[in-house]
Amino acid sequence: MTSPPTVRYRALIADLVAASRRHETALTAAVQSHADGIATIEHDLAAADDAVVAATARMAHAQRLVAQTDLAAGALWDELKQVRGRRGRRLGPVPPPLPLPDSPATTDPIALLESAAARIDRAQRGGEKLPPLILPLLFALGAACSAVVTLLAAFLQAQGPVGLLAGWLVLLGAPLSGLLPAGELADRWFGARLDPGAIALTILAGMLATTALTLA
Repeated sequence: MTSPPTVRYRALIADLVAASRRHETALTAAVQSHADGIATIEHDLAAADDAVVAATARMAHAQRLVAQTDLAAGALWDELKQVRGRRGRRLGPVPPPLPLPDSPATTDPIALLESAAARIDRAQRGGEKLPPLILPLLFALGAACSAVVTLLAAFLQAQGPVGLLAGWLVLLGAPLSGLLPAGELADRWFGARLDPGAIALTILAGMLATTALTLA
């Protein structure tokens, strides 16, 4: 038995209303999804713009730092040439920058330049005054270095005629062998240079050690 036309009409109307609601719901979801996508894209673009601005600022700062470092290095290089006098002519132009070392403690160019400036300034002033504490160290260092060289000379002298001659030549320089490490010690630990008294003390210690081992 067929349904009356009014019943079918009402069913069609209900289906139409349901379809219209589904369409509105789907349209609303699509519009919201589109709006969210646009907002996400705008947010990403804004973040990218901020990243570009920050990178540009960092690059400009790095360029200024490089320029300042180059100028400071050039000035220090000229000062170093003046301190070295005639030997400074052999230095030539400012050397090119070296690759960064692996140690992070030595990668700060400002710290390196300050250290170089301090050493050049110390060299211009002739170094700091030697503290009294270093004198016993210099005496012991001079004696130890001379003892090692004297033992080396004794070993060479036992190797035949050629060794005998070489041993005597080495033995002549034994009292002076402590001067180089003594100067390095004074410069690195105390920022000073060996004065005539310190040089004489180091040589005296070397002479005593050489004499004692030679006569033993």
